[in-house]
Amino acid sequence: MADGFLQLLSAKRLGEPMQGHASFSQGSIYSEEAFRFLLNSESKRSKRSGHSYQVLLISQVNEQGVVVRIESGIANTVILALSRSLRETDYIGWYRQGYAVGGVLTVVGRESAAEVSDRLQARLRDTLRSELGVQRSSSLRIRMCEAREFEGVESGGASVAVN
Repeated sequence: MADGFLQLLSAKRLGEPMQGHASFSQGSIYSEEAFRFLLNSESKRSKRSGHSYQVLLISQVNEQGVVVRIESGIANTVILALSRSLRETDYIGWYRQGYAVGGVLTVVGRESAAEVSDRLQARLRDTLRSELGVQRSSSLRIRMCEAREFEGVESGGASVAVN
């Protein structure tokens, strides 16, 4: 089992976790399969330890508000912004390959969850507006969910517009 997990990660992730930001690309984040495996592991760890975590999802929507495939250039910018904004203990991957980039914020104290969420979303909105421009960044949606809320994301959890 452990060997299979190492194979999965080495086959699905290129490069080092948070090093070499300049060469960070879509290929160096966790694949959907690996990301969901790690998300499941984080959920189990959280239940055992009593420490919460948060999940950040960023997707692109069209004029009607329907989630669409994230344009390659926008995806790279989002991934770089996340890599600069998250801690070394957090991780980034595809929640839905090509459609939703996710970040898992590990070990978030209950009293600081809202503060962490607000601060991170504001920093990401500012960064994405600055790097993509208002028009392109306005098509992005950021969803931040605490562990207990994450199950409801698929049915339309809280969404925050980037614009």
